[in-house]
Amino acid sequence: MHSVIKITTSKIKNKNIAIMTPSAITYYGIRAMLTTLNAVTVTHHPIQTHDEQINIIDRDLDLIIIDTEVGNADVISMLIKSYLPTASVIILTRASDVRLLQKYKKSGVQAILNRKCNQREVEDAVTAVLEHRVWGFEVKPTAPQKGSSLRQVFSSRMYEEAMLSLSTTERTIIRSIYRGRTVTDIAVAKDKSIKTISSQKQSAMRKLNVKNLAELHQRYHAWLE
Repeated sequence: MHSVIKITTSKIKNKNIAIMTPSAITYYGIRAMLTTLNAVTVTHHPIQTHDEQINIIDRDLDLIIIDTEVGNADVISMLIKSYLPTASVIILTRASDVRLLQKYKKSGVQAILNRKCNQREVEDAVTAVLEHRVWGFEVKPTAPQKGSSLRQVFSSRMYEEAMLSLSTTERTIIRSIYRGRTVTDIAVAKDKSIKTISSQKQSAMRKLNVKNLAELHQRYHAWLE
């Protein structure tokens, strides 16, 4: 079931916005930041992906906010193509790599939102896109957090690209392992053999360049923050 909220502004009215994210927390967080907008319908679509198959929402939408957590780069690209040009697209991501941002821009995405954006930035991005302007593709130079080296900052960007390289199945398995489920648990839930799930887990670990479960948990936790 989709949850809906009506919010209002004098400039932008009667617009339908869909937030595509598997996380209810992410949805409510973004929705809360849009309370200054007027007569706008914000809808949560916790789309579920199975391998590379996705369900396209069949309704009139003015704006789609796609969380990169919905799938890998191929799934995200498929979603973008499915809604352009009838709806504008904003990508919600942790990435700050110039090449990745420009790739999104070339694919028709009109705005990039970082997960650490504040309310003003979210409002500005949504307003800009609904007024048919682009927003957020310029990488703003930011000082590393206290105690962070340039190597750590560079590595965080590499982690983002590595996470996006995972297939939807691999990402689902990694997320399940992070949440405490075993390979056997996942195999039973997905009606797959333990050997198949184990192989997919190992493939994901190679892509993420981790050698054991402790490193995997640490890497995934860092990526979530």
